[in-house]
Order: sequence, then C-alpha cells, then structure tokens
Amino acid sequence: MLCGKERLFMSVQLRRKAELFYIALGDVWSAEQLQYGNPNNAVWHCTQAAEKTMKGYLYCLNKEYGHDHNLDELIESINDLIKLPTEINDYIIDLNRYSSKLRYRSMKTDPTTEDAKVAISRTKQIMDAFSKIPDISNYVTEAKEVHAKILKSIADEESQPDKPTS
Repeated sequence: MLCGKERLFMSVQLRRKAELFYIALGDVWSAEQLQYGNPNNAVWHCTQAAEKTMKGYLYCLNKEYGHDHNLDELIESINDLIKLPTEINDYIIDLNRYSSKLRYRSMKTDPTTEDAKVAISRTKQIMDAFSKIPDISNYVTEAKEVHAKILKSIADEESQPDKPTS
C-alpha cells in the first residue's frame, strides 16, 4: 500500500493501478543498494520486482492472478494475452530459478555480486518491456515519476543541515 509522500505525488485516478509498478521500482532500487554487500537479497528484490510488474500488468487489464510467487505461471498468463519478446520471457524464467531457492535457502551457493548485477539489468529490461505496452504505459510512467520525486525529496532532506534541537 502507498502511504505518506507517495500519495501526495500520485494522482487518485492512477494510484491503484500504478501502485504495483511503483513498488517494483522500489524493489529494483533496493537491489541496487544491496548488490555489493548482500547479493542474495539483491537478487530476491529483483524477483519481487518482476513479479509485481507482471501482476501490475494483469491488474491493469482486470485479469485475475494468484497470490503465489511463481513467475513461470505469471508469464504463461501474460503470454495468453500478449507476445513478449523471447529474451524477456527467458529473463523471467531465469529469475524464477532464484525465487524459491532464495526463499527456502536451497541453493548450493549464494548468488554473487555478478549474479546480482545481471539480475538487476535483466529486471530493468523486463520492466522496460512492460512499460512499452500501450495498455499500461501511463501507469508505469506515473509510477516512475512518483519514484523520481520521492528519491529527490529524500536527497533534498538529506542535504539539509541538521537543525539544532532545543
């Protein structure tokens, strides 16, 4: 759910449909922050961003989607509606191989920083592909604008000198 500053920047009409895209952008931002110190969680955030992007697409079309986290099933539902480029399908399938293994800690080795970088790049490409779909492009644009405003607001706050307390 959106709260605080997000509500100030996002129009009421677009708020609900843009929400999942906005949260996905936050997951990618988190992945970027974690990629060097905690690549395991960075990759996890990428799987979450891909999931939210696909569910956001289905939500915008008033289509049902499950509450599980299986990216393969989501991409099957989407491929029944539109044809995504093969490489985007492949990226989603690749991210899905991490999803349950990260959740249940069943990977033989943890993702590396390089794995995290690849996951972030592919997740951005997935999100970019969805942002070009006419049915949802305005919602993705709205989410990107809000995300940029929030990051700017945070940067502005952080650049202010500390105010003395009385």
